[in-house]
Amino acid sequence: MLSIPHRAPAALRPLLMLAVLIAGLLTGTAPHARAATAQDTAVTFRVEATTAGETLLVTGNVPQLGTWDPAKAVPLGTTASSYPSWSAGVQLPVGATVQYKYLKRSPTGTVTWESTPNRTLTVSPDAPGNHDRWNVSPVSATFRATVTTSWGQNLYITGNLPDLGSWDPAKAVPLTTNSATYPQWTGTHQLPPDTTVQYKYFKKNPDNTLTWESGDNRTVVTPPTGTLTVNDTWR
Repeated sequence: MLSIPHRAPAALRPLLMLAVLIAGLLTGTAPHARAATAQDTAVTFRVEATTAGETLLVTGNVPQLGTWDPAKAVPLGTTASSYPSWSAGVQLPVGATVQYKYLKRSPTGTVTWESTPNRTLTVSPDAPGNHDRWNVSPVSATFRATVTTSWGQNLYITGNLPDLGSWDPAKAVPLTTNSATYPQWTGTHQLPPDTTVQYKYFKKNPDNTLTWESGDNRTVVTPPTGTLTVNDTWR
């Protein structure tokens, strides 16, 4: 609590009392701390692209990707063992829908953009990073699976493509459900066109152990363009 010094001269006491009153009012009406910002998560952008001395970059409609400004685009890296795969991690807000594109920059500074439409992703803390191909428009694949689960179990899909985690459960694509759609679980991910995809579903238990569905790998061929919707039932 603010107080007036006992030894203050009498002539100054009214001014000091006014200062104390104003300070108290300001203290009582000070704004609360700013609310926490949205949770961010690391999204890995990967693209298969051959080059002739150029470097690869990614830009998009959010500040973290340079807001379509090539000078502020995020550079991607590669190594002798991973080429022609280029990648970079970017912190993006969970739940955001991001449009993006890749570009090449020559040693002289000439910029070449992909000629395909803008790519789109919805940021999820559990989804793997994108695996794109230079100048190839992906197919938006929606997987719907009818699966009963116990409390605390969640459903995932993985497969033979990097886009689905290359059979690594830690990189699998999560499916979601709600009270209105259960026991149907749904997940959407971009896949390469004209490609044979092998895949399988598994449940992740509350103790992080996995329960795989039985039977052989499932198979589907993506169309040349557009979208793909698959409807499955757990086996």
